Amino acid sequence: MTIVFELIRTRRLKEEYSLLWLLSGVVILIFSIFPKMLDLISRIMGTYYLTTMLIISFLFLLLIVLHFSTVISQLSKKNKELTQELSIMDYKFRELDKQFHDLVDKL
Repeated sequence: MTIVFELIRTRRLKEEYSLLWLLSGVVILIFSIFPKMLDLISRIMGTYYLTTMLIISFLFLLLIVLHFSTVISQLSKKNKELTQELSIMDYKFRELDKQFHDLVDKL
């Protein structure tokens, strides 16, 4: 968790992306303070201790992948919109430049 805080402080990691990492740090901290909780979850699920840890890790990684997929989708949409706006502005600029040169040629 200290590394995540340092990355946020130095602006190498945005706060919105750090929430999952901080959440995972809190979960690991809770399981390290109360290891019997993991035993209880293992008994409830009917699995071994290691299998439960693997399932929790897999669910965490699945959550991260889902989060980054939504972020990538949003960025892709914004990129498309910016490209379209840039193309329109470029077209308008070329038209204005052409009109300007036509006007200069007439003078």
